[in-house]
Amino acid sequence: MENMGNDSYTLGVKSNFSLIKNFTIFSVIALALMSAGYFTFWIGAISDELFFEYGKKIFEPLASFLNTGNVSIDAYLNTSLILLGIIFPVLIAQYLFDKFEETLINIHNSKKQKEQQKELLEEHKNYMSRFDSIKTYSICLSLDYESEKQISIQSKKALNQAIYSKIASILKSIEPNGKVTYDDVLIFRAQNFSNYDFVYDSILNGLSKIKNVISQKYNCKIIPSITTDAYSGTIAETSIRKQHFEIQSFNFKNRALSTASFANKYKHLQQEKYIGVPIGEFVYFGNEKMGTYELNVIHKNLSKALA
Repeated sequence: MENMGNDSYTLGVKSNFSLIKNFTIFSVIALALMSAGYFTFWIGAISDELFFEYGKKIFEPLASFLNTGNVSIDAYLNTSLILLGIIFPVLIAQYLFDKFEETLINIHNSKKQKEQQKELLEEHKNYMSRFDSIKTYSICLSLDYESEKQISIQSKKALNQAIYSKIASILKSIEPNGKVTYDDVLIFRAQNFSNYDFVYDSILNGLSKIKNVISQKYNCKIIPSITTDAYSGTIAETSIRKQHFEIQSFNFKNRALSTASFANKYKHLQQEKYIGVPIGEFVYFGNEKMGTYELNVIHKNLSKALA
């Protein structure tokens, strides 16, 4: 927005009043010099008659005007005092002009400020409406495993199904209006953002318990990865899965991450627990298409967080 102290109206007012101020300064100096001149002439006139006769041709016209035709020697002293006295109303006039200039600028600035506040309020409303349009969030969970012995693909699938089934039952019980599906990943979608912290807590607690059981029973370690996103419209499960693995391709396995879209909505709702730390924008190239993800990291080492 335009600086209120430097807009065209303010600069114009300052310029006009600057001319008046310069004229006032010139007038005060001129009056002071003329007063001093008449006082000096009066001193010389009372001391030297010849000086008076030569000088009165210069000093008499104004003295005659200000003293209504009286051109005695004392009239020149009186003229000096009159000129000196005029300085004070000139200074008062300048003071009043300064106040008038200040008033004009303050009225303009007040009006401008109200207009700017109105614009800012409108911008804020538009900014807030962006978040109000975000109605749905998704949590996508994928699992990998570490073991001294090689785990077969079939074993991984079986473990995935058992773990996802357990997590899905937890989610269905705490968020009945949510939708949960799973295959090679588990995808949960819901619209109740106010319950997000409880949902996320439940996923982490469930994974923590399962992690201990898997570690003891099968002697292997779960490596989970979680991404959270938010949407203003509907989004297909295939798109959520695709985005999840595109984010994983940035070497973000074993992390809990959220997109800027979710983080902004989450912050807008004044929630903080899983706000995460911004880590920048990442560019993904695939199938001759380019996409970007602005990400926040919630847990840098998810396995360690589950411990």
